[in-house]
Amino acid sequence: MFARRLKWFIIMLSTVALIVVVRLVDIQVLRADHFQALADQLLTRPVRYLAAPRGSIRDRAGRVLVADQPTSDVSLRYEVLAALIDGRLGPDGRTYLRAVARALRKRGQFPADMPTSRIAATLEDRLAGLWPELARLTGVEPDELRRRAVAIRRRVQRVKQYIQARSPTVEQIAEEHGFHVLVRGLSDEQALAIRLQLEPQHHWLRVTPGLQRRARQADTLVHLLGRVGSASPDRIENDSLRADELRGLRPGDRCGISGVERAGELVLRGTRGRVIEDFDRTVIERLDPRRGSDVYLTIDLEVQRAVYDILAEAVDNSPHPCGGAAVVIDVATREVLALVSYPTYAYDEYRRRYDELIRDYRWMPTRFRAVSGIYPPGSTCKVIALYGGLAEGIVTPESTITCDGVFRPELPNSFRCWIYNRYRVTHGPQTASDALRNSCNIYFFTLGDRLGVDRLCRWFERFGLGRPQGTGLIEEAPGIVPTSDWLRRHRRDHRAYPADAWNFAIGQGEVAATPLQAANVAATVASGTWRPVVLLRDEAGEPIAAPAAPEQHFDQRYLSVLREGMWRVVNEPGATAYKYARIDVPGYVLCGKTGSAQAAPRPIKRRWYLEFPDGHRETVVGGLLEQDILDRYDDPKPRITGYRTCERYPLPEVDGRLPSHAWFIGFTQSRRTPRGAAPHGKVYAIAAIVEYGGSGGATAGPVVKQIAEYLLSHEE
Repeated sequence: MFARRLKWFIIMLSTVALIVVVRLVDIQVLRADHFQALADQLLTRPVRYLAAPRGSIRDRAGRVLVADQPTSDVSLRYEVLAALIDGRLGPDGRTYLRAVARALRKRGQFPADMPTSRIAATLEDRLAGLWPELARLTGVEPDELRRRAVAIRRRVQRVKQYIQARSPTVEQIAEEHGFHVLVRGLSDEQALAIRLQLEPQHHWLRVTPGLQRRARQADTLVHLLGRVGSASPDRIENDSLRADELRGLRPGDRCGISGVERAGELVLRGTRGRVIEDFDRTVIERLDPRRGSDVYLTIDLEVQRAVYDILAEAVDNSPHPCGGAAVVIDVATREVLALVSYPTYAYDEYRRRYDELIRDYRWMPTRFRAVSGIYPPGSTCKVIALYGGLAEGIVTPESTITCDGVFRPELPNSFRCWIYNRYRVTHGPQTASDALRNSCNIYFFTLGDRLGVDRLCRWFERFGLGRPQGTGLIEEAPGIVPTSDWLRRHRRDHRAYPADAWNFAIGQGEVAATPLQAANVAATVASGTWRPVVLLRDEAGEPIAAPAAPEQHFDQRYLSVLREGMWRVVNEPGATAYKYARIDVPGYVLCGKTGSAQAAPRPIKRRWYLEFPDGHRETVVGGLLEQDILDRYDDPKPRITGYRTCERYPLPEVDGRLPSHAWFIGFTQSRRTPRGAAPHGKVYAIAAIVEYGGSGGATAGPVVKQIAEYLLSHEE
């Protein structure tokens, strides 16, 4: 019985073995050429993707601000990049060249009896001569070509590592057998020359259709528009569309990396095309790309330009010119009509001037001040502090606090009223409305003392400080609301002090806000509700925004006190902005609040302390970037052991006091609006800051005045 079973088992094994042997003979001998051809096709017929044009960015009137412009690029097979990077081909490159050699011999470009290895050697010689010719025809230096090739390889390898971490059996990815863009933005003459001189001899090179992002008269919006750049491995990994072959990001793809380009990425991104060609460029399959959708800003280009010009003149004529920002919001819709940062730079000069721009430590032209600049808000914060005091029952509209010039007699040189510092006089008894009109520090020191840090900070948060305003911009900073817990976590001594509330009530100390937040505070006072702003819309008119906090509603009884005080600031003789901010537009007035926020001068040079490998030390003076210092030395480079700021801008004032940022926030209303009532007519909220501009009334007040007059005098 056992012998019979063993016999049948041996017969079965022999039969299976015979089948396997026959199949191997069929594949490796009888049909070897067929399967070799299939393998070669996989190498010489890769799927080629066509970049999809991105949608345009337009202003609220439909004016095109940024759009794609067709151009030509040079793309190279991934396998041959090693020859540019390392000076020799790797195993994948040699396999690819052998496949190309067999394809060329089959098409009669080499003798039929010529060995594959000899043809491949000829092709490798051609490849070695490609790089100087490519540099000559594109105008890109060989070292730069190599740097770009290294970046391509690094991107592909990072994607491969990510995929292999999830699927360990994957040995290679599609990007290792495809074309990658090495040079973008060829002129027509360059593209034609490369097609005629290089493409016929270099089958691993293609001139492919490309796209360049171009702006149209949009330099005043350069910070907001943002940039596109190559998709990083992190962006590819976290792309919500990564499972979509034609919409998901791939190595070498362009995507928005800042500004609106990033915030509106999923709307602007198109659908790539797909082409499969035979080795002789015969198209086997083609799917055309589809353009992305447009994104509409709520910004009006004409308003943006006018506000920019007004702000630029004020900054340039200020005591210490170095920058500023201004924001305009339509209070009814919360649409942002202008979002200005000054200075700016030409959109098309960013890459060429990058090193110069980031090393301009005085003007800091790359900073998007309107949404990412965080500043002590100064006396503009008194609006929030007063509402908190009224709502908490700490003060009433009629109750008074007497200004004696000095808040604490035991601290005669600290916590004084600005009018006492300047003129050695006092405000005397102050009601809530009086305190806003006169910007009385003593009133608000008292208010802060009674509220305390945490209750005061809760009102800051309700008015929108300490959080983004809903623009969706990656640059938007939340600012700082320094609760007692925050202070304990961020201070060296891990303590909060009673005097913190005194400082915060007048907008000094650690509290910090952006110009956009300040403008939305003014809009909140005008409307009675804090709401997220609207900056971007899609083609259907739906907002494109990041999740924001829910609306906050405020009591009209207390808001009426704030509105009356802000009306008096601008329109009552003797108030802090009466001489500077009254508007001359029939039927309208401006209500506002001045602010002069002391701030430390800006570092512009550092003294760096260096230690070299041989033990000797040096001290050098330079900019703020470590790399700038290290680049001065050849290897072995020194170690930076420390630094100290040795030059600042501007210098402290003569009496040693810190310079001040000049603030003004306000809103427009019909002259027929009853004092303290919710405003009627065209209601715009405006905020402006002139860095180190000194007096908020004298420097920033005229900026908001001119902006308001422009808005009220021009149809939208």
